[in-house]
Amino acid sequence: MASLALLRPFSRLLPPTRLPSGSSARSKFYVREPLHDKPDWLKVGFALGTSVCMWIYLIKQHNEDVLEYKRRNGLE
Repeated sequence: MASLALLRPFSRLLPPTRLPSGSSARSKFYVREPLHDKPDWLKVGFALGTSVCMWIYLIKQHNEDVLEYKRRNGLE
């Protein structure tokens, strides 16, 4: 109770609290469902191309690391 007495002078600085009514609680933005029957082929191409490039880089880097490991340990 003592803390409430200390905060009472500061309560005038805070804005009054209002509970949102049913109409104002809804989102102001309309979210559309993505069109599954018409894919954006440019985005699909970028996604697949990026994935392929990353896999190629990963495999290339792995092969270089294996060769370096063999060279350092005298396995070659």
